[in-house]
Amino acid sequence: MKKLASLGLVFFAAVSLAACGETKDNSSSSSSSTKVAETTVSSSHVESSSATEKSDSNFVDTADQASFDGSILKGNAYSIKITDHKVIQPGEKGNEYGDSPVIAIWYDTMVAEDYDNSTAIDPTSAWIMNFKAIQDNDPNLVNELNIASLPDEQYLDSQTATIKPGGTVSNAVAYTLTDSETPVTLKASSMMGADFGSKEFSIK
Repeated sequence: MKKLASLGLVFFAAVSLAACGETKDNSSSSSSSTKVAETTVSSSHVESSSATEKSDSNFVDTADQASFDGSILKGNAYSIKITDHKVIQPGEKGNEYGDSPVIAIWYDTMVAEDYDNSTAIDPTSAWIMNFKAIQDNDPNLVNELNIASLPDEQYLDSQTATIKPGGTVSNAVAYTLTDSETPVTLKASSMMGADFGSKEFSIK
């Protein structure tokens, strides 16, 4: 239960965290939803992308360029790079409390150096805001997998830590599998439904 305790904070944090693929709203509206979208692209990026082009290949210049190639989700405020994955059986380390196998994914969350830090970015919220895992084994509905317990206890304290501009924090996430054969498709998208790309993981 200790590993799950911090996940209760995720949904609160997710409300205020901008997805890395949202576009900037230049209106003067003071609504919280508008402000969330605005955190992803600074005005300098919109007005003169050539003058503020990012030199780091892990990021894109503007939010509407966000993409996922199967290994890295590139955004302009933050990017997420997948570093490893594996299936963990019940009772094995990383899945001690589950009754079903899980697919665990390790990743790095990188925050751009020029991010204005107006909204705190942490590894867990950044992942949940942009990714969902699906096993296509139901003829009637989209079988989106449930998040399981943290599969790597070394991230127990850092999984919801705020990442500084220019910083990188590692984390891991696991999803409970609903069968032991159907591949898992990891889909990346924005809060508004913009598709960034997907990757299929074999679980055999």
